Amino acid sequence: MGGTIVEVSIAAEEFALEHTLATLETVTIEVEQTIATDRDGLMPFIWFNAEDRPALERALTDDDSVTDFHLIADFETDCLYQLAWNDRVNHLIQVLAEENGAVLAATGQNDIWHLRLLFADHDAVRRTSEYCEEQGIPLEIQNIQEFTRESQTRFGLTKSQQRALQLAATHGYYSVPREATADDLAEELDVSHQALSERLRRAHGNLVDHVFLNRVGTPEVAKTGSNEDVASE
Repeated sequence: MGGTIVEVSIAAEEFALEHTLATLETVTIEVEQTIATDRDGLMPFIWFNAEDRPALERALTDDDSVTDFHLIADFETDCLYQLAWNDRVNHLIQVLAEENGAVLAATGQNDIWHLRLLFADHDAVRRTSEYCEEQGIPLEIQNIQEFTRESQTRFGLTKSQQRALQLAATHGYYSVPREATADDLAEELDVSHQALSERLRRAHGNLVDHVFLNRVGTPEVAKTGSNEDVASE
């Protein structure tokens, strides 16, 4: 058994960060992969793609779903925050924690959250779905598939991530100047521009983690030479 992947959607007003998503219409929110081990163990680290960080923090301050937040890292328009949730969000977190659910990916934009969840088996999915229905939690299942070893390729990439990277490389997306746009790639893959952007970002992150980190967040130590050559861009 390799587990079961479930793709679901839920309205922000029923889940989290409704005010932030409504106030900052162009903001995109992505969740760092995590496992629900307890009430507070799911979705603590959130990436925000927003050009105006003061406006973002004002929105988070006024957001009823957030009880506290701390800036962890700031990379131009990408900011990583640690968030603490109110009881409503924690309630859904507890539902997932009951079945040891894992969030493989989660994205919030406009007024909708899209989550990709991993459960041990179909029974865990069924129990979670039934409980959400009983509790009036509008968790809409979009897709269910089996998760197997073949779901990922080398370097920790999923097959869809690898295909996106290969297509980007062969079509000159990484060339200077670029020979293909993100819209070109999205059309080729038959996905939205946003979906392509998220897929490439996660693929780049997985490559960096696999190549430069030892998978537990510790940089690999160079084994040859005391200095590294720095290549010009």
